[in-house]
Amino acid sequence: MRFDEVELEAVPEIDDAPVAVVVERGAPWYKRLLALLTDLSLFAALVLALLPLLEPNHWPSIAALSGFVIVVSFHYFVGTWLLWGKTIGGAIFDVRVVSTGHEAMAFKAAMQRWLALYLSLLTCGIGFLFSLPDRMSSTRSVAAV
Repeated sequence: MRFDEVELEAVPEIDDAPVAVVVERGAPWYKRLLALLTDLSLFAALVLALLPLLEPNHWPSIAALSGFVIVVSFHYFVGTWLLWGKTIGGAIFDVRVVSTGHEAMAFKAAMQRWLALYLSLLTCGIGFLFSLPDRMSSTRSVAAV
């Protein structure tokens, strides 16, 4: 029998099929920390790679490098959160950032999360104890499934 001689049977429709409900559980704090440290290590490697190009003790070049790292971090964090919902560290440790509602994460929320991330880093991590990035951006970190 050839493939074009096979007669296809109709599949019966089932209206009472069970609907799968996905319950997302929050990501553990240690996975969130390890994901953040992984992401920050990428920027530490970037700084160490570009440091030999700077003049020693020349503050304008240090300021330019700092500005460059801040701009790159903005595009990295906001871009990966908007596109995939997780960064490289989040992909390694199975941590995903989702909006508290059922809609996709907005650019404004991703930008607020990035600002809260920097604010938490500037306060030596105190903002992370109170989940400042999640609270400011109406997002939450969940364990990726």
